Amino acid sequence: MVDLSKLRSLVRDNGYLYTKDVTNAGIRRENLKNFLDEGIIVRESRGIYSFTDEWNDEFVLLQEKCKKGVFSYGTALYFHGLSDRFPEKISMTVPKNYNVFYLKEKLTNVEFHRIKPALWNLGIIEMTSPQGGNILVYDIERCICDIIRNKKDADPQIFIQSIKGYFSLKNHNYSKIVEYAKQFHIEKEIYIYIEVLT
Repeated sequence: MVDLSKLRSLVRDNGYLYTKDVTNAGIRRENLKNFLDEGIIVRESRGIYSFTDEWNDEFVLLQEKCKKGVFSYGTALYFHGLSDRFPEKISMTVPKNYNVFYLKEKLTNVEFHRIKPALWNLGIIEMTSPQGGNILVYDIERCICDIIRNKKDADPQIFIQSIKGYFSLKNHNYSKIVEYAKQFHIEKEIYIYIEVLT
């Protein structure tokens, strides 16, 4: 049987062990099954494992499962500190042409938002999740544009708190939010909020 320390050395920075890394290192898949049966590792998703004695980041794992998912809306607003309430469902935005049908059945705690591929990557940044992993999230200006665009579906408390919070920030970026607003065709709404709240 393979040395456990060798297997641990293959764990990526995100805390997970991948079947392809194991096989590329010349370790047979049967070894994974043995460690799985012994309860040393647990299968997180297809081809992704973690050690049971390690604490892993659920947000990193979600992005591993949904490769094109970017944390957005109330979830991203919470990460940015513009909302003090974590939403009931985690929000992820994907391009319209990315199939999430099979993921919806498995990830019942995730609400998927679909958008044109040309607008999907607007404002993506990397940040540290509350559990310490590196994740992709929309920047603050994109989050504000998204919540204004979907005001009718937004939680009123989160909407008010995040809008007021953004416009009271010292480091808000008006030129960026206006540029985003142009692409989403909500310039008029953004200018109204700028005028009223600043």
